[in-house]
Amino acid sequence: MISIGIFSILLSITSAIKNQTRIIEKSIYKIDRKIAVIKKDLYETELDYFYLSSPNILSKKIKDLALIEYAPMDFSRIYLNYKDFSDSQKKITILKIDNEKKTQKKQRF
Repeated sequence: MISIGIFSILLSITSAIKNQTRIIEKSIYKIDRKIAVIKKDLYETELDYFYLSSPNILSKKIKDLALIEYAPMDFSRIYLNYKDFSDSQKKITILKIDNEKKTQKKQRF
């Protein structure tokens, strides 16, 4: 009776350990897949960087950009943060809606 009890206790402990090990192996596999994707992305990014920063490519881009004439940007179009930008966009749309209402009223009379 004692040997059957010990055997069943050891069997249940072995089963619990095996399940925990399986869960840990699954999480390790998921993390390994994420690492593989990140490594691939890093490799592609490094390849892009090395290609785009090569002296030949840079000199070609400088020659191409030298032919373009740039105009200065108005200070009213430069925003310090997103809130300022969204506020100005709301003001612009409100003005458009008000103007549309005024034109509709004028057309009715």
